[in-house]
Amino acid sequence: MRHVFKAQKLGYGDDKTEGVWFDADDYTKEEAEAEFKPYQGVTQKGYDYTGYEYDGERYHHYTYLGEFKDNDMPTSDADLWRRS
Repeated sequence: MRHVFKAQKLGYGDDKTEGVWFDADDYTKEEAEAEFKPYQGVTQKGYDYTGYEYDGERYHHYTYLGEFKDNDMPTSDADLWRRS
């Protein structure tokens, strides 16, 4: 089983979204969420914001999608919605 997150990288465009997962044998949901470390930034226009960093990547935000079996991971937003 894996805890799956959808994370939006900084910037614009659909290519900025990626899936991030954590092995449920090694992490609880809360421990996996804690891996996204908050940081404070400033936009080019001077606005403060809070972003999240994990494994050297910076993200605008992230969303917990749930726990999935290793061989049944969602492959897209449409795939995830079909399961609901």
